[in-house]
Amino acid sequence: MIIKKYEQFLSESVQYKFGCVMLEVPISNWDEIIYSISKEDIYEVEGENYGLQTNPHVTILYGLHEEVSLEQVKSVFEDIDESLDIKIEGIGVFENEKFDVVKFNVVPSGTLQDLHNKLSEFPNSNEYPEYEPHITIAYIKKGHGKKYEDLAYKHSIENIDEVCYSLTDGSKEYFSIR
Repeated sequence: MIIKKYEQFLSESVQYKFGCVMLEVPISNWDEIIYSISKEDIYEVEGENYGLQTNPHVTILYGLHEEVSLEQVKSVFEDIDESLDIKIEGIGVFENEKFDVVKFNVVPSGTLQDLHNKLSEFPNSNEYPEYEPHITIAYIKKGHGKKYEDLAYKHSIENIDEVCYSLTDGSKEYFSIR
């Protein structure tokens, strides 16, 4: 909790163009996972949010406009009456013109897709027509990501119940699903 408050303190002076809703994913060995990435491969730019991902999460929707309130976002989660579980099927890579993104491939369950669809009804500027849930592990120098692929990797995480709404003013609002 102290780390989250510190991250909120650091980010409050930052302005973002869009808001983002994320599931906070508790992965007990996260440090071990991110530090398995070779330092020489990490893509970093001073003052930018690249490198190793220190906060494992699944983005449900990026691109929410400033007028979308916390109460509106919370309302999307009110009808969830089952445990929210995710399945990871493989470590994959998104290739970008500047860098590669090493990520856990999250199976797009019905619940995740439904949450994405409901949030998409609010004013947003999402540029991706297909929802591809994932957990970013690290931003890697272009062309170096493939060596981290492992399509046989499988893992499940059950009973996820914390959501973060990262607002355009840089603040982060956390709430529980249940």
